[in-house]
Amino acid sequence: MSDTYTAVLIGQGTRESIELEFIEGLPQKSFVRATPGEEDGDEEVMVWELILDADGYEYQAAGIPGADYA
Repeated sequence: MSDTYTAVLIGQGTRESIELEFIEGLPQKSFVRATPGEEDGDEEVMVWELILDADGYEYQAAGIPGADYA
């Protein structure tokens, strides 16, 4: 069995494929990753969460790490 898998990050009108490592044989439920910004190459750090009912390993942006959305 491979130690990595191809994850698809689904943003607003974009899709990006990256390689992630399995954790104890399972896909990562969430991770933090810098994403390219829309202007001047700015980057924004986002939490990405696994979409449980998706085909394959698809992730959606879930917010900014440490932000209080309550």
